[in-house]
Amino acid sequence: MDLNQLKIFCAVVEHKSFSRASEAVFLSQPTVSFQIKSLEDELGTILLDRSGREVTITRGGKELYKYARRILRLSEEAIQSIEQLKGLIKGELTIGASNIPGEYILPQLLAEFKRMHNGIDIKLIIGDSKDVVEKVLDDEVEIGVVGTKEKEGSRLVYENFTADRIVLVCPAKDNWFKHDVIAIEELKNVPYVLREGGSGTRSTIRLKLQEMGIKEGDLNIVMMLGSTSAVKKAIESGAGVSLISERSIENEIKAGSLKKITIKGAEFIREFFVIYKRQRFHSPATKALLQFLKDNKPEDCIAI
Repeated sequence: MDLNQLKIFCAVVEHKSFSRASEAVFLSQPTVSFQIKSLEDELGTILLDRSGREVTITRGGKELYKYARRILRLSEEAIQSIEQLKGLIKGELTIGASNIPGEYILPQLLAEFKRMHNGIDIKLIIGDSKDVVEKVLDDEVEIGVVGTKEKEGSRLVYENFTADRIVLVCPAKDNWFKHDVIAIEELKNVPYVLREGGSGTRSTIRLKLQEMGIKEGDLNIVMMLGSTSAVKKAIESGAGVSLISERSIENEIKAGSLKKITIKGAEFIREFFVIYKRQRFHSPATKALLQFLKDNKPEDCIAI
C-alpha cells in the first residue's frame, strides 16, 4: 500500500461514497474503485461494504482507517517540518467546530489567518460539539472549537476562546408571549424548537433550566433540529420559540424577522473552547493556528 491509496481509502470512508470521494481527491470514480480494490486484494480482506445506498466500513476497514489517519497525519507533519527548516510554513490543516463558532466566528478569523499564511490550506468541518470532540480524539481533525467541556482528566486540552450569550427568541410578527419580559414558568406554555442531543447549546440550556427548576421534559417540544440555521428558519416560520446564540441572530434581529424576549432573573452564558489532544505532536501549521487563535480571541458576547 502507498500514501495515495490510503488518502483515497480515507476519502471514501469519510464521504461514504465512491463518487463523492472521487470529487474530493480529484480522480475519476473508476480510478478510486480500482485503488480500493487493489488495497483489498493486497490485504486479503474486504474493507468497504458496497451493498447499501451508502458505502459502509467493515471491521477490517475500521482497523485500517485508524492507522491510515495516523500515517497520513505523520506524513503531513514531516512535510511541514521540512518546510519549516527552509523558513516556510506550508501544509494542510483540518479543524472542526460546532455550529456557532463554525458558522459565525471562525470563517472571518480563518480568512485572516490564510492571508498571513498563504501556504497553509485549511479545511473546516462543522458538526455538533460531541461530534467535533470525537473527531479530535480520533485524529480526524487536529484542532476543534466547541461549546461544551468534558470532565477533568480527559485526553483533551481545553483553552478558553470566547463567551456567548444565549437568548430567547420568537417570530417578530407572531409573538407567543404577551410581554417582552417573561417569568421562566411561561416557557412551559409555548411550542419550543430544540437542538439535537450532541449540541453544546442544548447542554448549556438544559443545565441552566434545571438550576431554575425547569426540566427539559417540561417544555412543549414541537421540533428537534440539527443546526442553528434550521432552528432560526423554524422560528421565523412561526413554529415556536427557542433559546439560541445571540451571535447567530444578529442579521435576523436587524431585519426584523426575529424578536428577543427577556427572561426575568435568567442569563444564559456559555464558553467556547479551543481543544486538541493532550499528548500529540503539533505540526508547524497547527502551532501557527493555535497561536493565532490565542492572539485573536473574539470579544465575549455580542450586544445587539
